[in-house]
Amino acid sequence: MKKALYRLEIYHKQSATESEKEVLNFILEHPRTVVEMDIHTLAKKCYCSAATIVRICKKNGFKGFKELKMAVLNDINYTNELTQITFTDQSDHPIEQNVVKILNNNIQAIENMYHLLDFQELERIVHLLFMCKYVYLYGIGASFLVAKDLQQKFERISKKTFLYEDLHMQLVSSTNIDKGDIAIVISYSGLTKEIINIVNNIKQRGGIIIAITKYGSSKLVNLADHHLFVPELEMPLRVGASSSRVSQLCIVDILYNLYLSLETEKSMDKIILTNKLLEKKED
Repeated sequence: MKKALYRLEIYHKQSATESEKEVLNFILEHPRTVVEMDIHTLAKKCYCSAATIVRICKKNGFKGFKELKMAVLNDINYTNELTQITFTDQSDHPIEQNVVKILNNNIQAIENMYHLLDFQELERIVHLLFMCKYVYLYGIGASFLVAKDLQQKFERISKKTFLYEDLHMQLVSSTNIDKGDIAIVISYSGLTKEIINIVNNIKQRGGIIIAITKYGSSKLVNLADHHLFVPELEMPLRVGASSSRVSQLCIVDILYNLYLSLETEKSMDKIILTNKLLEKKED
């Protein structure tokens, strides 16, 4: 079940029209009331048409108002599902203040990533990864490091991957994909010109694109076949990717562990073997 309220909150901030904002404000401020309403009652309350509400639902990944209401109800029922952990700034020392701020940002990033997870989509993606022979990985900068982390995990269980640090080789790789091959494309913004060129190549070749990107509208979101979203917590001009990288790495950990759960015995044998090899190297 998709989480609804955080998706609607982000949509409200990013791209909602004025008429949509009236509806979104009411849903976010009165979620318990909304789950007991029908679409026409809500439309009347917000001085809009039922079509406006349906449009909001579809833009946020819901088939209609009924599915949205079920997701809102799920959010209400599981509000306290996650343990709320925050670090309190009790010092005047600037270093400690900065550490507390960074840690709290990362905690917030993980919590918001959870709210963006679509578990049915996640199940489809893991199944695709399990069934495919190869996984093509793409990312630039900090996103390349996330892709590298996933490659290292998959290599330990003999899941064949392709990942190139050189951008030109990534472009070449994207033109060599066959129809039905799986490509995981990691880009926080979903707007990087080089990444979009790669995605267009994959699309033309008939590859299946899984995007790990921030929630919202972007060229990557529009082109991808499947999506795993991370929250937007950083400004467009970033000193360095921090909370975005944490969110992306959490997605990678989730994919890897869910993949392992499909073939536990076989994968564990390979992990034990690689552990023994690495121990010999260290000796």
